[in-house]
Amino acid sequence: MAELFPLGASLANLATAAAAPNFELQFSQLQNTIIRRVNTEIARVNNTGASKRFEIEKLQKDGLKLADALPLIQAYREGNNNNLGQIELLQEDAAALAASLGTDDVDQAEVDAFNAQRDLIVEKLDNLFIFIHPDVVDGKAVQFLKEQVDTLNALTPVVGTQADNQAVINAVATFQDQLDTAFTVTQNTVDVALRLELGIQRKQAEVLTEFEELTTVEQARKAREIENIKIDFANLLTAISLTFEANKSFAQELNKFLTPFVPEPGSILNIFT
Repeated sequence: MAELFPLGASLANLATAAAAPNFELQFSQLQNTIIRRVNTEIARVNNTGASKRFEIEKLQKDGLKLADALPLIQAYREGNNNNLGQIELLQEDAAALAASLGTDDVDQAEVDAFNAQRDLIVEKLDNLFIFIHPDVVDGKAVQFLKEQVDTLNALTPVVGTQADNQAVINAVATFQDQLDTAFTVTQNTVDVALRLELGIQRKQAEVLTEFEELTTVEQARKAREIENIKIDFANLLTAISLTFEANKSFAQELNKFLTPFVPEPGSILNIFT
């Protein structure tokens, strides 16, 4: 008896054999497409949150402004603090200048001592520097002191009585008052500058804290979204792969069903074939 050609089984075998390489090719192409989609979605997530991005950019700009402002106010405070030290020394020198003429008649030695002390004060006035900051009003006390150089140089005591030198004595007393005023004003200026400096540092800390909070929250949100995108597309690929494996198993079972049953040699079932 001639054996029937198992056409159905052969077709099932052929379909099963061809399915694997075709699937691998299509799966690879699909995988590349999904990777591109994932990258597109990740870029979309990174570009979202415009309001948060605006806040972050504003904080960055504020931080840069504060960073630029801090060294300016620091230099201003330090410069005025140096002036304060110089003014304090000038107060001592002015007291010595006033005492150089004594309390009775003025002799040549006292005149010479006065002139030497006056020249020393004029020289020290050159060690004062004028500092300007747009946020601080300093009353121009240091500038006013430096403008007294010509007045001091014009002071010329003479050998004679106290009355003969009264104008010089009065001018020295006025200069001492100016030094006292300049010291008080400069001290206040240093205090104001220090408060501004501390205020800037406090704002810097606040901006940094807010910046870190915003960026941390935003990065965490984006990381979660990106992770979810990856998981979704990974699940899609897994589902496609599992579907193929299920179809492959079905084809194999169909192949078995369509293949004619051939008993083993010597089996009693050969009697019926």
